[in-house]
Amino acid sequence: MDNLVSIIIPAYNRADLIVSTLESIRHQTHKEFECLIIDDDSNDNTAEVVQLFIESDNRFQFYKRPISKIKGPNSCRNYGFEKAKGNFIYFFDSDDFLKPHALETYIKAFKSDTDGVLAQVERVDRQTGILQDTNTIESNNLIEDYFTYKICYFVCGILWKKSFLDAQNQLFDELIGNHDEWDFNLRMIYVQPKIEKIKQPLVVYYQYEESFKNEILKGNDLELKSAFRARFKHLAILEKMDSKNKIKYTKHIADYYKKTVRNKLYAKQRKWIPYYRKAIGLYLKLKDYSAITKFTIGIIVFKITGKGYSFFE
Repeated sequence: MDNLVSIIIPAYNRADLIVSTLESIRHQTHKEFECLIIDDDSNDNTAEVVQLFIESDNRFQFYKRPISKIKGPNSCRNYGFEKAKGNFIYFFDSDDFLKPHALETYIKAFKSDTDGVLAQVERVDRQTGILQDTNTIESNNLIEDYFTYKICYFVCGILWKKSFLDAQNQLFDELIGNHDEWDFNLRMIYVQPKIEKIKQPLVVYYQYEESFKNEILKGNDLELKSAFRARFKHLAILEKMDSKNKIKYTKHIADYYKKTVRNKLYAKQRKWIPYYRKAIGLYLKLKDYSAITKFTIGIIVFKITGKGYSFFE
């Protein structure tokens, strides 16, 4: 039982997708695991599908998110962590795929002082099956590179030692929707865990049209609100760590507002002006007048010609 892995999966209306995910877990070469599926009040037959796995394999367990907890995957993950019995914790999604040797490879990489093991993740288009990319995990400037998306950690890319997570004040922020994984991983990075890295993909992360990331690209205001909330939350944290961080990370947030305007213009959405104003306000605080000029010219050019992508870079 020393190598028991608790796999925690939030699920909402995943009856049509979760079977392949659970099969990928069932067929792991590392057999010491428990899989906790936390249902987020699904209104399809997710519960019935999962029950079939429970009947044939008692390593699978099904729980309902308590009504006292906020709806969302973060509440489900935190609740699953409360239920977990393993010495290792693995947060997984209900539509992803774990390669057969994944857990075994993770466990073998642990050393006596390791807090977590990080592996690469393949991002695949679910509809076409085409590999889009494999994430970059190497960095010499970890916090900045992670904040600015030069590198990417997926929550499903890391197997954690439970004792490390037990020592944290907060796991998943239940008030954040979009960028919840970004927020969680960044807060873990701040405390400088001892991480072993596996330079090979062990997980397939499926990208699809309705994913949170695509909602950002499509200019979904609710998801954007969450994304900016996460950024400003970390701007405050980083400023406390070092006052010099304020300028550097404020610039990134301003640029993110600019990219949001670009996405909304290309999607022919009307509600881009508030994001333009936010960007201008931050650029003014930074006294970056050239950015304001280029940004504004870019909008004018786009409105006239329908082109001007380079102005938003």
